[in-house]
Amino acid sequence: MAARDLCTLARAYQDLQGVTNVDSLLSTLITSVSDAIQKWCRRDFVSTSYDELYSGNGDRKLLLRQYPIISVQSVRYRPVTVIKITNTVAANVQGRVTVTSTGLTLVRVNAGVKTTDTSVTFAGTATLTALAAAVNALGNGWSAQVIGDSTNYGSWPSADLYWPPAFPTFGAGSTGQGALQCVNGSFAELKMHTYELAGFQWDSRGWLLRAIPYTDPELQHPEDLVWPVGINNIRVQYTAGYGTIPESVQEACASWVGALYYQCTRDPQLTNQLTAGGAASGWKGAAGEPPDHVVALLRPYRRHTISTDQS
Repeated sequence: MAARDLCTLARAYQDLQGVTNVDSLLSTLITSVSDAIQKWCRRDFVSTSYDELYSGNGDRKLLLRQYPIISVQSVRYRPVTVIKITNTVAANVQGRVTVTSTGLTLVRVNAGVKTTDTSVTFAGTATLTALAAAVNALGNGWSAQVIGDSTNYGSWPSADLYWPPAFPTFGAGSTGQGALQCVNGSFAELKMHTYELAGFQWDSRGWLLRAIPYTDPELQHPEDLVWPVGINNIRVQYTAGYGTIPESVQEACASWVGALYYQCTRDPQLTNQLTAGGAASGWKGAAGEPPDHVVALLRPYRRHTISTDQS
């Protein structure tokens, strides 16, 4: 059973009375249908930890992409430059830094030849100070400087430089901040969300609410207690989903798997069949949508967003 499957093999067999010994086919269908259900519902179901960026809206409520919320580990905002990287060799006419999920990708171009270095990893450089030292040790003009001394950003975890894609389902393999030019006296400025927000509460329906006590230095009055306006200026790390998948969602998955299984046993283009004995059979097509009975089970779980730029 894959980690994100919405029903078990045993549950699928319950909807296929009399069918046996097709574990491999059913396992494939379960994983495919689970993925299709999550896309149709526009949300995840399995309990998962998320690390996402949001744009502050100036309101007291911030709608998270996944729900029900189980816990919120961290809410940070105010992204600032924490490390600057440059390339000081004039012959390197291009130099770029990209942050990936495992470390830095540094690219330099000299006389039309591109050289890529991926040796600076988060696993080998736990802090920003260590990461800067590793970049400086590369030579070939690479130079890095942490903003502030080792008691400030230098001791922050280097892995926090990576900002995961907002939708991992569609952004798998994506890089974080990067493609930053850093030659001829310019710098690639890598940022982090550095201000830990204390004044918030959360609602399991997927809301983050601003609430006292608050420690934001900008706030002069309680009525100013809103999410600061900005683009991708808030980073939320939280856990959401179901420890046990709701029964109706499990049944929707198993039922859809059953429908696809029977489709696999005949020509999928066949809609009607007349046998030699005169008996007729017909099958209803599902033109790009889940079967009607599956839709009925899933409709209460489908996510709808109106007038929001966070979806």
